[in-house]
Amino acid sequence: MDAPLVIRPKLWLLLGAIAAIVLVPMALSFVPNPFEGLGPEERPSRFFATMWLLLPILMLVAAWRVLAWTSYRATHDWIEARNMLGVKRSAWRDLTSAELDTPVGMPPAYELRFGKYKVRFIARHHDRQKIQALKALIAR
Repeated sequence: MDAPLVIRPKLWLLLGAIAAIVLVPMALSFVPNPFEGLGPEERPSRFFATMWLLLPILMLVAAWRVLAWTSYRATHDWIEARNMLGVKRSAWRDLTSAELDTPVGMPPAYELRFGKYKVRFIARHHDRQKIQALKALIAR
């Protein structure tokens, strides 16, 4: 039996998300509170108010990316999506359409549709050679 094709997001994505989770709280400790010591008619600094808003959002997006980390394993019979919530396996015989030539949608992604279930590989997050190997695997 051939070894399954393993498709994972690129390593820079994981390292960037972990760096954001670690560095954002440190950055927030250096950014002064824009609302501290304001009088009744004073306005906070736009720059610091924006930083207080965007840094926690950046950390939440990075945490979501780490929690939603999904790797895929494909064989001649099925494709399997693995994440923290479990494993979802779809047989190739249930495949209704495949968009693996050029990315579609926003963000640009490669898609496999299994009836109502859809597997999306965001183009910037996955290696193009792995997607081409998946395309060759489906063609068999």
